[in-house]
Amino acid sequence: MKTFSDHAYDKLIDLFNNHDKEVGSELKKQDPIKYKDFKSTDCITYSLNVISHAFNMIGNTDAESRVWKLGGKGTDLAKYLVNSHNWKGIYINPDAKHPVDSNAEHTYTSHIAAKKCSYYQIPLEYKVENYSVTSKSHSAFQKLNKSTPETKLNDIDITSLEQVKFGFGISRGGMHTWVFSNGKVYEVHWDKIGAELYEATMLRTFPWISGAIVVPFDQAAKLSASSKLKCGT
Repeated sequence: MKTFSDHAYDKLIDLFNNHDKEVGSELKKQDPIKYKDFKSTDCITYSLNVISHAFNMIGNTDAESRVWKLGGKGTDLAKYLVNSHNWKGIYINPDAKHPVDSNAEHTYTSHIAAKKCSYYQIPLEYKVENYSVTSKSHSAFQKLNKSTPETKLNDIDITSLEQVKFGFGISRGGMHTWVFSNGKVYEVHWDKIGAELYEATMLRTFPWISGAIVVPFDQAAKLSASSKLKCGT
């Protein structure tokens, strides 16, 4: 019998491969006449389509409806999945001390995740950090925490996370949302159409850098024990 994650994966791949009649919401807004025969989509709509479909397939129509009623706010959806369906929150950050874009938000959210087990009020139980570290010779290293030693690579936790079949991702406190599977981020660009509308990127190189992933309860068993947050026990 297929699980929620199986159904979610099937849907995310189906949409990724078949979107001839879809267009980015911003592009359609700019030229509604030109794209009148295309269905509007964007990053949160992709996630909502996938998650609501999976709930429908396992017979939970109440949750299917609730997902859409949350109004498309990624942080609210993530909190709902954690608080109402026992999903598990995972903080992600390729280099917690030396972010490759020199933005202090990434170091700050890492601190909050460790101290409060939270990412923009999304409850967390795990962290996966330092899987793509910034070298000391990189210009970004010199702009933030330059007196702090080069980060030690942690390949164990990210390798475990790459075994997770499905997750819902949040970047920059909800500015961007995406779906996740087996190490890849699947996203929609709201200003594109055709081959550029959907994109898949390895999480290790995902340009939005830090964020959170919430995963169904059964998928959390695939995570490394070392990634468990102390305040999450």
